[in-house]
Amino acid sequence: MRNVLTVGITYTGDAIDGVEIDNLGLCQPRVDHDRSAYPLYEYDTIIINPASYTHFLFGQAGEFSDELYELGKLKGQNDRYDLDSAFDREDRRKEMEAAIGDGATVVWCLSEPKRVNFFGYRETHLGYVAPKVARLLKRSELLVKKGRRIGSIDADSPFARYFETLSRTGGWTLCLSDPDDGYMSTAATPEGYSLGGEVALGTTTGWLLTPPTSEEAANQLVRDSLALEKADPRHEKYHGIFLSHTGVDKPFVRQLRKDLLAHGVENVWLDEAEIDIGDSLIAKIEEGMKLSRYIAVVLSNKSIGAPWVKKELDVAMNREISSGEVVVLPLLYEECELPEFLKGKLYADFSKQEDYETVLGKLLRRLRIA
Repeated sequence: MRNVLTVGITYTGDAIDGVEIDNLGLCQPRVDHDRSAYPLYEYDTIIINPASYTHFLFGQAGEFSDELYELGKLKGQNDRYDLDSAFDREDRRKEMEAAIGDGATVVWCLSEPKRVNFFGYRETHLGYVAPKVARLLKRSELLVKKGRRIGSIDADSPFARYFETLSRTGGWTLCLSDPDDGYMSTAATPEGYSLGGEVALGTTTGWLLTPPTSEEAANQLVRDSLALEKADPRHEKYHGIFLSHTGVDKPFVRQLRKDLLAHGVENVWLDEAEIDIGDSLIAKIEEGMKLSRYIAVVLSNKSIGAPWVKKELDVAMNREISSGEVVVLPLLYEECELPEFLKGKLYADFSKQEDYETVLGKLLRRLRIA
């Protein structure tokens, strides 16, 4: 059974064998249990259209979706519908990250940001729960138009039928005039504006498309999304892990490297294994970090104050912020005060010896090995 989540789009077509479709929102279950989606990593296909706050909170348009002060109206209807109460952005972001890591197909629809200053600056792009996609839209120029003709469609695009359906039914309304890096257009208007394309997400691909404007187009969007096979993350190219640590924790790090290699992780960068006599220490470390997909920081009372670890962590965090992808993997070796910018991350807790194998398994899954 393939599980599909549509947020802000409703599928009304015939039942599809072997497919279960949930039209739900991203609100918290304690706020509205019936309209809240399951954790995003439980879905094989996710389609998100944050056309309004109601769209992404509860799964479809509501009575206030077209209101300028939608957030205020929602809060007035039910105090629990206040955005901060109804929506846990960080939790849903982590779920999305896990879903993508598991190979889920994710489609985001272009939407106007509908910026509102309501107890702080808010915009509907929060509903993407994918900061990289939201940033891509902010750096690109979104145009609101009204058109039916489509200038070009990549025949190999899995959404070719969707664009053709748009053209002959409700037409299209949103396009990008200057797409940012990390985006490859697969359909365009006659004057060359992009109507949709692929978004690079680390080792996998997501999709950013102009939204459906008819029931038929919405149904076709869902069917085309289902035609994409779920990626098998275990077969993705693995680019290595760099073990950042202090010398005091070397025995643990040596054992961890040995176990990672034994389980099929091919590239585990450890200074003593990579740096030969006469090599430049700084140059080799920089090279190791550049070649590694992940930077694992071994956290202990000694390492959090070590200058080398701090420097390596700064480099890794800057890469994570600029790329929008997970780079830093915190590995807790012993109980210690975590740096502030790591407190929001889920860490691998190796502090209890009896849990070592279980935690190692979780780390291997992140590395697409188990």
